[in-house]
Amino acid sequence: MMKGNKNWVALLMVLLFQWSSAAAEQVIESPQKEVERITRELLATFENNVQQYKKNDTAFIAEVDRQLSPSVAFDSIARGVMGKYSRRAKTGQIEQFSKTFKDSLISFYAKALLQLDDTRLTIEKVDAVPDAVLNDYRSGKARLVPVDMKVKTSSGTVAISYSMVHLDKRWKLRNIIVDGINIGIQFRNQFAEAMNKYNDLQYVVDHWPQIMQGKATKKHVSKQS
Repeated sequence: MMKGNKNWVALLMVLLFQWSSAAAEQVIESPQKEVERITRELLATFENNVQQYKKNDTAFIAEVDRQLSPSVAFDSIARGVMGKYSRRAKTGQIEQFSKTFKDSLISFYAKALLQLDDTRLTIEKVDAVPDAVLNDYRSGKARLVPVDMKVKTSSGTVAISYSMVHLDKRWKLRNIIVDGINIGIQFRNQFAEAMNKYNDLQYVVDHWPQIMQGKATKKHVSKQS
Protein backbone atom coordinates (compact mmCIF):
# COMPACT_ATOMS: atom_id res chain seq x y z
CA MET A 1 0.00 0.00 0.00
CA MET A 2 2.85 2.38 0.89
CA LYS A 3 4.59 1.57 -2.38
CA GLY A 4 1.42 2.33 -4.33
CA ASN A 5 1.05 5.65 -2.55
CA LYS A 6 4.61 6.56 -3.49
CA ASN A 7 3.86 5.74 -7.12
CA TRP A 8 0.78 7.99 -7.07
CA VAL A 9 2.72 10.80 -5.44
CA ALA A 10 5.48 10.48 -8.03
CA LEU A 11 2.92 10.49 -10.87
CA LEU A 12 1.15 13.49 -9.40
CA MET A 13 4.44 15.41 -9.10
CA VAL A 14 5.27 14.67 -12.73
CA LEU A 15 1.83 15.84 -13.87
CA LEU A 16 2.08 19.02 -11.78
CA PHE A 17 5.52 19.76 -13.16
CA GLN A 18 4.33 19.25 -16.73
CA TRP A 19 1.31 21.47 -16.12
CA SER A 20 3.36 24.26 -14.52
CA SER A 21 5.92 24.11 -17.34
CA ALA A 22 3.16 24.34 -19.95
CA ALA A 23 1.57 27.24 -18.10
CA ALA A 24 4.89 29.06 -17.96
CA GLU A 25 5.37 28.60 -21.69
CA GLN A 26 1.89 29.92 -22.41
CA VAL A 27 2.76 33.16 -20.62
CA ILE A 28 5.68 33.77 -23.01
CA GLU A 29 3.64 34.51 -26.10
CA SER A 30 4.76 36.43 -29.17
CA PRO A 31 5.97 39.99 -28.46
CA GLN A 32 4.53 41.17 -31.77
CA LYS A 33 1.33 42.67 -30.35
CA GLU A 34 3.18 44.31 -27.46
CA VAL A 35 5.62 46.02 -29.83
CA GLU A 36 2.84 47.21 -32.10
CA ARG A 37 0.76 48.49 -29.17
CA ILE A 38 3.62 50.47 -27.64
CA THR A 39 4.60 51.98 -30.99
CA ARG A 40 1.04 52.97 -31.92
CA GLU A 41 0.38 54.56 -28.53
CA LEU A 42 3.58 56.59 -28.64
CA LEU A 43 3.01 57.77 -32.21
CA ALA A 44 -0.58 58.70 -31.39
CA THR A 45 0.54 60.71 -28.38
CA PHE A 46 3.12 62.50 -30.51
CA GLU A 47 0.74 63.33 -33.37
CA ASN A 48 -2.12 64.47 -31.12
CA ASN A 49 0.05 66.81 -29.06
CA VAL A 50 2.97 67.70 -31.34
CA GLN A 51 2.41 71.47 -31.35
CA GLN A 52 2.05 71.56 -27.57
CA TYR A 53 5.14 69.42 -27.07
CA LYS A 54 7.22 71.56 -29.44
CA LYS A 55 6.61 74.47 -27.06
CA ASN A 56 7.41 72.31 -24.04
CA ASP A 57 9.79 69.49 -24.90
CA THR A 58 10.23 68.69 -21.20
CA ALA A 59 6.61 67.54 -21.06
CA PHE A 60 7.13 65.31 -24.09
CA ILE A 61 10.30 63.80 -22.65
CA ALA A 62 8.37 62.99 -19.46
CA GLU A 63 5.57 61.38 -21.49
CA VAL A 64 8.00 59.30 -23.54
CA ASP A 65 9.63 58.19 -20.29
CA ARG A 66 6.25 57.22 -18.83
CA GLN A 67 5.26 55.18 -21.87
CA LEU A 68 8.56 53.52 -22.74
CA SER A 69 10.29 52.88 -19.41
CA PRO A 70 8.17 49.86 -18.37
CA SER A 71 8.80 48.26 -21.77
CA VAL A 72 12.55 48.81 -22.14
CA ALA A 73 15.27 46.74 -20.43
CA PHE A 74 17.43 49.77 -19.68
CA ASP A 75 19.65 47.99 -17.11
CA SER A 76 20.41 45.20 -19.56
CA ILE A 77 21.02 47.64 -22.41
CA ALA A 78 23.33 49.76 -20.26
CA ARG A 79 25.45 46.75 -19.32
CA GLY A 80 25.63 45.82 -23.01
CA VAL A 81 26.76 49.34 -23.92
CA MET A 82 29.47 49.22 -21.24
CA GLY A 83 30.59 45.89 -22.70
CA LYS A 84 33.77 44.49 -21.17
CA TYR A 85 34.08 47.56 -18.94
CA SER A 86 31.01 46.50 -16.95
CA ARG A 87 33.10 43.65 -15.48
CA ARG A 88 35.55 46.06 -13.89
CA ALA A 89 32.96 48.66 -12.89
CA LYS A 90 31.74 49.05 -9.35
CA THR A 91 28.07 48.42 -8.59
CA GLY A 92 27.47 52.12 -8.04
CA GLN A 93 29.03 52.97 -11.41
CA ILE A 94 26.80 50.49 -13.22
CA GLU A 95 23.71 51.83 -11.49
CA GLN A 96 24.70 55.41 -12.22
CA PHE A 97 25.39 54.68 -15.87
CA SER A 98 22.12 52.79 -16.24
CA LYS A 99 20.17 55.82 -15.02
CA THR A 100 22.27 58.29 -17.01
CA PHE A 101 21.96 56.16 -20.14
CA LYS A 102 18.20 55.87 -19.74
CA ASP A 103 17.69 59.61 -19.18
CA SER A 104 19.94 60.60 -22.09
CA LEU A 105 18.41 58.06 -24.48
CA ILE A 106 14.83 59.08 -23.63
CA SER A 107 15.73 62.76 -24.07
CA PHE A 108 17.56 62.10 -27.34
CA TYR A 109 14.69 60.03 -28.74
CA ALA A 110 12.00 62.54 -27.75
CA LYS A 111 13.88 65.52 -29.17
CA ALA A 112 14.56 63.61 -32.40
CA LEU A 113 10.82 63.04 -32.83
CA LEU A 114 10.10 66.72 -32.23
CA GLN A 115 12.54 67.68 -34.98
CA LEU A 116 10.54 65.78 -37.59
CA ASP A 117 8.40 68.89 -38.15
CA ASP A 118 5.11 67.82 -39.70
CA THR A 119 6.30 64.42 -40.90
CA ARG A 120 3.71 61.74 -40.19
CA LEU A 121 4.86 58.35 -38.99
CA THR A 122 2.64 55.33 -39.58
CA ILE A 123 3.16 51.62 -39.04
CA GLU A 124 3.09 50.02 -42.47
CA LYS A 125 3.66 46.43 -41.39
CA VAL A 126 4.59 44.29 -38.38
CA ASP A 127 5.83 40.80 -39.26
CA ALA A 128 4.57 37.86 -37.25
CA VAL A 129 7.23 36.12 -35.18
CA PRO A 130 7.74 32.55 -36.49
CA ASP A 131 6.86 29.77 -34.05
CA ALA A 132 10.34 28.30 -34.48
CA VAL A 133 11.90 31.54 -33.21
CA LEU A 134 9.64 31.59 -30.15
CA ASN A 135 10.33 27.92 -29.44
CA ASP A 136 14.07 28.56 -29.56
CA TYR A 137 13.64 31.38 -27.04
CA ARG A 138 11.45 29.32 -24.71
CA SER A 139 13.95 26.47 -24.74
CA GLY A 140 16.90 28.78 -24.10
CA LYS A 141 18.49 28.37 -27.54
CA ALA A 142 18.01 32.09 -28.29
CA ARG A 143 18.59 35.10 -26.00
CA LEU A 144 16.39 37.53 -27.93
CA VAL A 145 13.31 37.54 -30.14
CA PRO A 146 13.36 39.91 -33.15
CA VAL A 147 10.18 41.73 -34.15
CA ASP A 148 10.45 43.27 -37.62
CA MET A 149 8.45 46.35 -38.49
CA LYS A 150 8.22 48.87 -41.31
CA VAL A 151 7.38 52.48 -40.52
CA LYS A 152 6.29 54.86 -43.26
CA THR A 153 7.45 58.48 -43.29
CA SER A 154 6.98 61.29 -45.78
CA SER A 155 10.35 60.46 -47.31
CA GLY A 156 10.01 56.69 -47.53
CA THR A 157 9.85 53.47 -45.53
CA VAL A 158 12.13 52.66 -42.60
CA ALA A 159 12.84 49.04 -41.63
CA ILE A 160 13.07 48.53 -37.88
CA SER A 161 13.91 45.36 -35.99
CA TYR A 162 13.21 45.31 -32.25
CA SER A 163 15.16 42.76 -30.20
CA MET A 164 12.92 41.68 -27.33
CA VAL A 165 13.61 39.87 -24.06
CA HIS A 166 11.07 38.49 -21.56
CA LEU A 167 11.76 40.03 -18.12
CA ASP A 168 9.57 40.61 -15.08
CA LYS A 169 6.69 38.71 -16.71
CA ARG A 170 6.55 40.93 -19.78
CA TRP A 171 8.35 41.60 -23.05
CA LYS A 172 10.91 44.39 -23.00
CA LEU A 173 12.99 46.05 -25.67
CA ARG A 174 16.68 45.06 -25.58
CA ASN A 175 17.99 46.54 -28.82
CA ILE A 176 16.95 48.24 -32.07
CA ILE A 177 18.25 47.87 -35.61
CA VAL A 178 17.20 50.71 -37.93
CA ASP A 179 17.74 50.16 -41.66
CA GLY A 180 20.54 47.72 -40.86
CA ILE A 181 22.23 49.96 -38.28
CA ASN A 182 22.55 48.20 -34.92
CA ILE A 183 21.94 50.94 -32.36
CA GLY A 184 23.24 48.84 -29.45
CA ILE A 185 26.55 48.22 -31.22
CA GLN A 186 26.79 51.91 -32.12
CA PHE A 187 26.49 52.91 -28.45
CA ARG A 188 28.91 50.17 -27.36
CA ASN A 189 31.51 51.37 -29.85
CA GLN A 190 30.97 54.94 -28.65
CA PHE A 191 31.53 53.86 -25.05
CA ALA A 192 34.68 51.93 -25.97
CA GLU A 193 36.04 54.90 -27.94
CA ALA A 194 35.40 57.16 -24.96
CA MET A 195 37.26 54.75 -22.68
CA ASN A 196 40.20 54.66 -25.09
CA LYS A 197 40.23 58.45 -25.22
CA TYR A 198 39.78 59.30 -21.54
CA ASN A 199 40.93 56.08 -19.82
CA ASP A 200 38.62 56.95 -16.94
CA LEU A 201 35.47 54.93 -16.34
CA GLN A 202 33.97 57.35 -13.84
CA TYR A 203 34.49 60.27 -16.22
CA VAL A 204 32.75 58.44 -19.06
CA VAL A 205 29.84 57.54 -16.77
CA ASP A 206 29.56 61.12 -15.48
CA HIS A 207 29.74 62.71 -18.94
CA TRP A 208 27.84 60.19 -21.07
CA PRO A 209 25.19 62.70 -22.29
CA GLN A 210 27.97 65.02 -23.53
CA ILE A 211 29.86 62.08 -25.04
CA MET A 212 26.73 61.04 -26.95
CA GLN A 213 26.59 64.53 -28.46
CA GLY A 214 30.34 64.75 -29.08
CA LYS A 215 30.67 67.63 -26.62
CA ALA A 216 32.77 66.05 -23.86
CA THR A 217 36.25 67.50 -23.35
CA LYS A 218 39.01 66.73 -20.91
CA LYS A 219 42.50 68.19 -20.77
CA HIS A 220 44.17 65.59 -18.57
CA VAL A 221 44.05 61.82 -18.76
CA SER A 222 43.61 60.18 -15.39
CA LYS A 223 44.20 56.61 -14.27
CA GLN A 224 41.53 53.98 -14.89
CA SER A 225 39.05 53.90 -11.98
